[in-house]
Amino acid sequence: MRVSIIIPCYNSATYLEACMASVLAQTMTDFEVILVDDGSTDRTLAIAQRIAEQDARVRVLSQKNSGVSAARNLGLDHSCGEWVTFVDSDDLIVPDMLETMLSAAEAGVDMVVCAHKTFTDAGSEEIVIPETRWMDLKGEAKKRAAALRLIEGDCVLNIMCNKLHRRALIEREGLRLDRSVRIAEDALFNLEAVLCGRGIAYVNKATYLYRMHAASATQSQTASEFDKHLPWLRAMREVLLKRKAMEAYYGAYLDSVALRLYKDGGVQGVMGGFRKKAVPLVVVDRLDTSRMTAAAWLLACIVKRGLYPIVYPAIYPVQVIRRKAREAAFYLRARKEMPDA
Repeated sequence: MRVSIIIPCYNSATYLEACMASVLAQTMTDFEVILVDDGSTDRTLAIAQRIAEQDARVRVLSQKNSGVSAARNLGLDHSCGEWVTFVDSDDLIVPDMLETMLSAAEAGVDMVVCAHKTFTDAGSEEIVIPETRWMDLKGEAKKRAAALRLIEGDCVLNIMCNKLHRRALIEREGLRLDRSVRIAEDALFNLEAVLCGRGIAYVNKATYLYRMHAASATQSQTASEFDKHLPWLRAMREVLLKRKAMEAYYGAYLDSVALRLYKDGGVQGVMGGFRKKAVPLVVVDRLDTSRMTAAAWLLACIVKRGLYPIVYPAIYPVQVIRRKAREAAFYLRARKEMPDA
C-alpha cells in the first residue's frame, strides 16, 4: 500500500463528510484512511463508522478524549502504508494531492512538502508558500535550512498536514508526537523528522486546503507568548540533544527562545526575563565545541557567563535586519513563484 491517511476527529460532525469526500475522490486509489475518533460527544463516530461501512479502504479507531497528538499517534501505530500523511477533519484536499506528492517521492527522499491554501466558509482564500528559499537548496544544505526554519517558524513547514512522511523512517526512529506539547507539536515532529531523515522534496502546488474558522484557534489569548510556547521550547531542546544537533543549531535555538521573550516585552522583556526564564533552556553542559561555528560558540559562552541580557541590545538590531531582509525577499519573489490556485 502506498499511503496511509491519518485523520484525527473530535466533534467533527459538521465537516467530516466533506473532508472524507475529498479524500475518497483521490485520483491515486492505493491508500488507506485511518479515522481516529478522539472521544467525540457529537455524531462524529457514527458518521465515521457509516463511511467505513461504505468503503473498505476506511478504518475507524476510537479512544477516550486524549488530544490530537494522541489520536495521530494511535493512527501511526495502526498504519501500514509506505508513506503517511495527515489530514485534519475540517480540511479538504484536492483530487490529485496524493498523485502530485508521490511524483516527488523519489529514492533518497523521506519527506515531501507542498504549498497549501487557507480558506474560510465566507469564501476568502490565500495560497501559502515557503517563506525562505530552503526548497531550492540541495542535500545537507537543504536539510539544515529546513531545520532552521522549523526552529524559528515557517508556516509551510510547521503544520502537520500537506506532507508525506516515509513510514520506514518514522518506525525506525520511533517518531511520535509529544502529547505534552499543545502548541507547535506538529513543528516539533517535523523538526525531528528532518534531523534524522534524508532528502526533502517540495511541490509548488497548493494541494491542501486548510479551513480557517473560530475553532481553529489553538492558542490562549491570556498566557504570555513565552509561557504558551514553553512546553515546545523544552521539548525542542530535548529533540536537539537527543539527535546530537544542539551544537549545529544552538544559535537558532537561542534566537527562538529570545524571540518569545521579545514578543512579550520587547528588548526590555529579553533583558529582564532572560535569566529567570531562558537560562534553564539555553545553558547546555558538555557542548562539543568542535561541531559549533565560532559565532555559536561565542554565544554559548556569553550565555553561560550570564552576559546575554547585557549584550542583547547590540544583538537585537542584527536579528531585526536579518528578519526584515528575509521578509522583503519573500514579498519580492512571492508573486512570481506563487503556484496556480
